[in-house]
Amino acid sequence: MDTKTVIKRLNIYYYGVFFLLIVLATVTYLLITREILPVVDPQSRWGKVIQYAVIFDVLTTVPLGLWWHKRQCKQIAKIEDEQTQLTAYYRCAAIRICLVSNTMLLAIPAFYILGAYMSMMWVAAISAIGWYFTKPTEKKLYFELHPDEEQY
Repeated sequence: MDTKTVIKRLNIYYYGVFFLLIVLATVTYLLITREILPVVDPQSRWGKVIQYAVIFDVLTTVPLGLWWHKRQCKQIAKIEDEQTQLTAYYRCAAIRICLVSNTMLLAIPAFYILGAYMSMMWVAAISAIGWYFTKPTEKKLYFELHPDEEQY
């Protein structure tokens, strides 16, 4: 496996999250508008539980995913065999993409379930910003696997 293959495979995860987000948003919207799924009042007990769960998720998974990946890359950079190094990087970067972007997949359906409650859209935006920073590129792969080099 070479670096181009790793980036192509990671792009499947990266854009797959966006595709899944579109599907979830569409399905949730249709379920709400056709009254198959009831709208939950954001100030009710269940509404608050949904909000707390989504907010807790964004507060834990976005920083955890970014921090964990950086920590793992320091260990992966020490691996001598290039194939093993790229395989380990691929696994680690795929987990980072999933961890950082999972809140988008929760917040957008929560937005519709809570009757277009705008706070959930802001939480999804925070996750989307983190998701943007997980975009796989060859330059990023190089700098993450060579942390000691100057980045100018």
